[in-house]
Amino acid sequence: MNDKKPTQPPFASIRGLVFDLAEQLDKRMIELRQGTGLDAARPADANLFMMICRNPRTISELARDKGISRQAVHSAVSRLVDLGALRLEPVPGSKRDKLPVPTELGQEARVKVVGLLKQMEIELEEVMGTEDLETLRALLVKLVSAQKSKDV
Repeated sequence: MNDKKPTQPPFASIRGLVFDLAEQLDKRMIELRQGTGLDAARPADANLFMMICRNPRTISELARDKGISRQAVHSAVSRLVDLGALRLEPVPGSKRDKLPVPTELGQEARVKVVGLLKQMEIELEEVMGTEDLETLRALLVKLVSAQKSKDV
């Protein structure tokens, strides 16, 4: 038995709160995916698929952006290819790199996920109310945009 209580920082950092929320939303998405045919993919692979769909990039770029090895990304992409959600296309001018691209089956899965996301947002709206949820969305969009402009 472990008697240690988790340590709590004296303040709730934005990064920590966003991470905690993302972790909770990921757990809820796993629950919602059960029995939909989407649960064949590992949660980490599903997150990688989402990254690919939102911003297409090569395996090397995905590895760099996620901060993990190229081999780890390649393994995840290979699993998604085996599931029929992705195909690999050659990158012009590169003999090594490949661009993962959603297949028709992958696009159908995305449509299912959009429905699950809407269900999850309805649940969030029940907790927060419409106005607060839209305020949160607007603030997150503003923060993401600001970070992207710094990265450019």
